[in-house]
Amino acid sequence: MRRRKKRIVLIILILITVSIGYYFTEYHFNKEIEDILKSASKEEQTMFENQSPDEIISILQEKIDTLNNKIQLQDKIIPFYSSPIQVYDKIIQTLNLLDKKTELNIDKHSTENIDDFRLERFQIKGESKFTDLFHLINLFETSPELYKIHLKEIKQTFTTNNQGRMEERVLFNLILETLYTTNEKYSFVSTLSRRNLRTVFYTSDFFESLIKMDIPPNDAGLFEVDGAKLLAIMPDAVYLIDKKGNSITLTEGDEVYLGYLTKIDYQNHSCEFLLNKGGILERVTLKLDDKEDLR
Repeated sequence: MRRRKKRIVLIILILITVSIGYYFTEYHFNKEIEDILKSASKEEQTMFENQSPDEIISILQEKIDTLNNKIQLQDKIIPFYSSPIQVYDKIIQTLNLLDKKTELNIDKHSTENIDDFRLERFQIKGESKFTDLFHLINLFETSPELYKIHLKEIKQTFTTNNQGRMEERVLFNLILETLYTTNEKYSFVSTLSRRNLRTVFYTSDFFESLIKMDIPPNDAGLFEVDGAKLLAIMPDAVYLIDKKGNSITLTEGDEVYLGYLTKIDYQNHSCEFLLNKGGILERVTLKLDDKEDLR
């Protein structure tokens, strides 16, 4: 019996709570909203009473300026374009900001009409450095127009540059969506042109290998440690000869092919180089007795 009474009391409390909530939601709050709207309507009607035409124009202009300021503070604005050609031209202007070595192919994908608005989709395929692709996506995302990017595919590839060296690049395929209005009453061209500033962020190349496939050539004609011999040593300098018979005097910190002279050990009659062979660091020690120690 006690459990049944508790259940009955609980059900009654729930019904009372639901009834009170329904009353406040459907009647009390709605009545307050109606009163606020009526009060605002009365204030709007009486605003222009006993006002001269110049005063009315001044009030309206102040409201317009306030609205324009709010629009300018928005991160994004739906642009007005009279034709899809303007949309395409805007995208091409953005693509032209990239490195000329970036290969791009843009095609119309589809169009969707939503009342006074239109959604254009473009398919962009290309080959570029990963940093250039990141730069392209960033240009669209930080522009004042509304763009949405769907990255469909990205994969690594290798090409040969003008110097004959292998270069890591990416092949990508993305869908670019742009939303704009075809109704001129939504045109904010002047506001949009003032806010057409782009922010550029840079990132490291996630596809760049830590160990390179090839070693850069010695175009600067630097001294090559490979096959070199230590002929003489001083406390602050060493005298060396390479495998081609070219001699040179170096001090600590001097640059050589692929690295630097890092240490002169006058006591042990040796010198040490740190070389970067395609991402693999190697310490090379040359001794005065012509014995070469690699670690």
